[in-house]
Amino acid sequence: MRKLVAFCAAALVCGAMMTGCEYDDGDLWNKVGELDSRVDGLEKTVGKTNSDLEALRLLVEAMQGSVTITAVESGEDGYTIRFSDGTSATISDGRDGANAPALSVKMDTDGVWYWTLDGEFITADGRKLRVEGEKGEDGAPGAPGSDAVAPQVRIDAATKMWEISTDGGHSWTSTGVVAEGSNGESLFAGVDAESDADWVIFTLADGTELRVARTAAFDFVIEGASGVSYFRFGAERDYRVTTTGVAEYSISKPDGWRASCADGVLTVTAPAAENVWAETSGEIVVHATSRTGSCKIIRMGVEALPYELRILTFEDEDYKGNGNMLGNADWSSLVDEKQYGGPLLYPTDEELYRWDDENNTFLASEFCNNYGDYQFWGKGLAISDYVERNLSNGDFNHQLAVYYKDPATGFGGCGGSKNFCVHNGYNDDADATDGLPYLYFMDGEARVIDHLYVTNTTYVLNSIKVGNGFSEPFAKGDLYKLIVIGMDENGAEAGRKEVVLAKDDDYALESWEKVDLSSFGKVLMVYFNLSSTDVGDYGMNTPAYFAFDDVAVRFE
Repeated sequence: MRKLVAFCAAALVCGAMMTGCEYDDGDLWNKVGELDSRVDGLEKTVGKTNSDLEALRLLVEAMQGSVTITAVESGEDGYTIRFSDGTSATISDGRDGANAPALSVKMDTDGVWYWTLDGEFITADGRKLRVEGEKGEDGAPGAPGSDAVAPQVRIDAATKMWEISTDGGHSWTSTGVVAEGSNGESLFAGVDAESDADWVIFTLADGTELRVARTAAFDFVIEGASGVSYFRFGAERDYRVTTTGVAEYSISKPDGWRASCADGVLTVTAPAAENVWAETSGEIVVHATSRTGSCKIIRMGVEALPYELRILTFEDEDYKGNGNMLGNADWSSLVDEKQYGGPLLYPTDEELYRWDDENNTFLASEFCNNYGDYQFWGKGLAISDYVERNLSNGDFNHQLAVYYKDPATGFGGCGGSKNFCVHNGYNDDADATDGLPYLYFMDGEARVIDHLYVTNTTYVLNSIKVGNGFSEPFAKGDLYKLIVIGMDENGAEAGRKEVVLAKDDDYALESWEKVDLSSFGKVLMVYFNLSSTDVGDYGMNTPAYFAFDDVAVRFE
């Protein structure tokens, strides 16, 4: 169209020049400018209309799904709507140069929204055009022809009529609406983001009102219920519950269990051992609904056992001691400010790094101090919350970092928790326990350590995957393993467990793996050793590190 305008203008100018030098062509160029502006306006109108149609589709899908509006931003040409799933839509506040066809949406008697033109449903191949896609079972796509389709519009250059396409622009049908007039209207008559705290209200040009929920603070948190909660048969336990923006909720439970919530406390009771019909494990499931209809499902794993199972999680909310070595009632203060050279793990005074889980599992540990200087290089178990996903940073300066990173929390601990423990040290003799880091029961009572979870550190993974100045990447036949040795209350070996942490050139543990230690029976302490096939003149080349978390202890 621009080429046509330019050609006509050139022809008129040439004609004017041939009639004489006195001709004033200013009027002509003004008309050409007006025509060019008119063309620009028509092109902008087509773009805005198609953008509004897509915005309208997104708004309807948001109403029917779980997507909410996080922000409504007002600009010179309209509004930008931002959704909770990260998408956005632009709504114009008018048309420059053309009246758009009266496109809108309407819900039919089947509860489905369809596209309309002049108040009538738009059809294609005998079917009304859906605004929202139909879902099959379990969220699968619906039947053929049930997908949502946003119509497209354009202006025919010859007829100046608006045309509409319902098949992605393959074919076009005239709407009978002439694209004329200088003050066209938007598909939207108004956007109200102020009057209601829970909803944004959109009014279409034909008076149809759409209400889309705002993103609001909405949560139902069961404190201290991450992973599986273990109960002794018949035991009852209370969990503090924090709710935000919850309108109502319901609770389901395994057969034989009881669960109720009142005054911010969830009370869970395990079935009695005599109840042979009860389920010994399952999930407490909370279905919570917000004021705007958003839903959340909160799951809490539970298991009933003939004994109590206490977990050493290294999380602050689970701390039950009387104060750590720093005098603080938490675990996080034991995470050194630097991974190497920090004041806790490398003190300048004679302060031995130590920790305990008093009043819970009663497990404890302190640095081995093999070199008499109280430093971490003398072997020990250090509390950490460091995560490092860049293998090129896998060195001694990042010795406390795990490679695992939970996609939901961003933390590195087991189950997405924050804190864990990092082991450093080994003995060349796999059968010896001399100088090895260890766990022991601080109250002197032997107990069954049911299990714990282990994973590799980034330092180790870089060594076996990439190699460093001391080691080559693992190849066929290479092996890196953890050796756990249990000692009973008489000082005799109660059991031994080996865990492969890396093997050959195609396996290295990068997630948390459960290690069952119950076969040891009752132990007073456990030692940790590490062994690698990659050895040199000065011993093992593979860094002698691994991480552990969620140590479970049986109390009978």
